[in-house]
Amino acid sequence: MINDKKEFNVVGMHCPSCVAAVELSLKDVDGINDAKADLETGIVKIIFDSNKVSNTEIAEAVEEAGFKIA
Repeated sequence: MINDKKEFNVVGMHCPSCVAAVELSLKDVDGINDAKADLETGIVKIIFDSNKVSNTEIAEAVEEAGFKIA
């Protein structure tokens, strides 16, 4: 298991429910080990296996939650 770390700016989060939706959507993706979103900064920090998940798949998971990566 590879634990790569990346940060992404998420556009549109405005409440704790938004944060939870982003985190849950990302954690459902095979290969993402952890996701922590910060409401104040709009940044989500992800720990993932880059052999299993791509940046495109990460962006798609955020979009499925109703948000976009800047």
